Amino acid sequence: MNILRRIPAKKKPYGRSAGRSFEPRKRDALTGAVSKSVFQEMVESALTGGKENGCLLLVDVDCMREINEKFGAETGDKVLQSVFAVLRENFRAGDYIGRLGEDSFGIWIEGISADQVSGIRRRIVIVNDKLLHNGDGLPKVTLSAGAALGEAGGNYKELYRQAQKVLYRVKEGGRCGCEIFTDRKTDYNASDRRID
Repeated sequence: MNILRRIPAKKKPYGRSAGRSFEPRKRDALTGAVSKSVFQEMVESALTGGKENGCLLLVDVDCMREINEKFGAETGDKVLQSVFAVLRENFRAGDYIGRLGEDSFGIWIEGISADQVSGIRRRIVIVNDKLLHNGDGLPKVTLSAGAALGEAGGNYKELYRQAQKVLYRVKEGGRCGCEIFTDRKTDYNASDRRID
């Protein structure tokens, strides 16, 4: 079963993060994603109380500073809203999406295993393609992503550190791609880069 395959859904109201409702104080006011603290609590809860593995995906919007400087903060805000909307459209309804920083998001994908990792890379390629060809008049952006697989009972901070490590590698390697953290016992690290 391909857990990342999804039938396009109707647009959801901003009070939802990938299918879950949250009160306004638990959401980012700009994008509607859950706040950083709520996202961390959700992932920690999934790790400590879950019976399934999952994946923490850290996503940075490439070149956001340049967009804000060239087009202004209002346009930058619209770009972030657009990115969140595309992420919601392209991940499962049960996945958690949080805004972790000024230009970064986190996605918790529950129930994914090591043999399904390539689906994450394909999903980021699709998201980047949609952002590059959005047709909404906004500046074109891409995403860099790093992911780490977590097991039930795992530690959020360690998982975050692992995902961040490979995210930095993607950014240093030219952006617009995705890498999966590996402990080198298995090889999931071939990255998908640049799409035209």
